[in-house]
Amino acid sequence: MTTTAIRAQRPRKSNRPVWDEEPSLVGKLAKAAFMICYAAAIVIPIWAIVATSFASEEALQRAGGNLLLIPTDVSVQAYQEIFSGGALTDSLLLTVILTAVGTAISMVLTIGAAYGLSRPGTVLHRPLLLLILFTFLFAPGMYPSFLVVQQLGLFNSYWSLLLPMALNAFNLIVLRAFFMNSVPRELIDAAKMDGAGEFKTLFRVVLPMSKAILAVIALFYAVMYWNIYFQAVLYIPSLDTQPIQVVLQRMLMSTQGLPGAASSAAQYQSDVAAPTAALKMAVVVCTIIPIVIMYPFIQKHFTKAVITGAIKG
Repeated sequence: MTTTAIRAQRPRKSNRPVWDEEPSLVGKLAKAAFMICYAAAIVIPIWAIVATSFASEEALQRAGGNLLLIPTDVSVQAYQEIFSGGALTDSLLLTVILTAVGTAISMVLTIGAAYGLSRPGTVLHRPLLLLILFTFLFAPGMYPSFLVVQQLGLFNSYWSLLLPMALNAFNLIVLRAFFMNSVPRELIDAAKMDGAGEFKTLFRVVLPMSKAILAVIALFYAVMYWNIYFQAVLYIPSLDTQPIQVVLQRMLMSTQGLPGAASSAAQYQSDVAAPTAALKMAVVVCTIIPIVIMYPFIQKHFTKAVITGAIKG
């Protein structure tokens, strides 16, 4: 009897497929070691940034200006400088306002366009949908976008950071698919029979059933506006108050640790009691903490919202 026949006669320990069988002890240990190393590669740099932001000037001098994992002398001078009402406070407040206003504008436009394009019989339904898909596949370059902003009179205006990005084609397509595939048509027809108009149907029937996808799309927009950097460099170079991401870039590039661009050097070159490295890391913490706080509350909706909105049946 051949070896292949002998193996075929051996009973399997499980009826599950080979790829679905329980891993061996060596496999479990290897997976655990990989996950520990992967988590450490993510957590340790973040912890070093947070620890350095709370370090005192003496501790940083003893460390040679390097990042610290365990600060010996804890100090909050860096955060006092950020929230003392100076240029850093203005930049952080501007970023918060841009994120809140931009997310609200984008959600209103995206919900309205997605609902309109999801309803049969909408005027110019197909041409508008094809136009949106065209912008999704062929995005304008940097120079055409700059010329449009300039010709519309938005240059050196904070509106140039809001209006050009107010409607994202990907978010619109996902939300439209969700309205078409996940909101029962019978409920909309029943609301129409009860005399509800389009706006009442949208607010009373469709939106309450779409909280998951709306939360995810709102997070997408909030992250986009919060991390705005390149558009600010292009469109508002002469304004005194810049988003916090621009200020952070200037701080990291400056040898003195403070934004030193020619147009705003005088504004930022003030006496700072906090250590330079600690101030840099404190600004980094302030830029990542809001998104880190928001994500756990919305993470549970990601799979349900995006997959349900993108796949029918």
